[in-house]
Amino acid sequence: MNDIKAMVWLFPILFIFHDFEEIIFMQSWVSRNRSYLCERFPGLSKRLLPHCDNITTSSFAFGVAEEFILISIITVVSYVMNWYILWIGVFIAFTLHLVIHCFQALIVKKYVPAIITSVICLPICIYIIKHTVELFPLDTVVLYSVLSFLFMVVNLIFVHKVMEVFSKWLAHSH
Repeated sequence: MNDIKAMVWLFPILFIFHDFEEIIFMQSWVSRNRSYLCERFPGLSKRLLPHCDNITTSSFAFGVAEEFILISIITVVSYVMNWYILWIGVFIAFTLHLVIHCFQALIVKKYVPAIITSVICLPICIYIIKHTVELFPLDTVVLYSVLSFLFMVVNLIFVHKVMEVFSKWLAHSH
């Protein structure tokens, strides 16, 4: 499959497949592994676990939905406009995100939500990158990948703040 017009549609599918694992397992995994995380990573746990306590599965899914909408918009615009460089940059940033999950599992030394789908998705992503990156100058691909990764980090910070607000709103709306 060398046609970018076909491969581009795999991005939203791979993203949601991957994030389903996180949505389904994150909250129970944090609960089951709280003491292990506090013992193994005391400083990090002190900062991250209170945030995790404020995130419900519903609010996590809400944050994933925001990211899915962005990825879907980028995919549709890329396809319709025949402008794939932004898509490639965001796709490479997503692939780096999968690699980060693999390192998380190695550091934690046990299952982390997202590792199974990361391992499944990585070969597919590498194949897609290998066959799409050659369509553009390397410096342009690197530039869009770096900018996309930076945007992804900023958006992730934003989404996590929104998740907390959404969790509070859900708790007070009942």
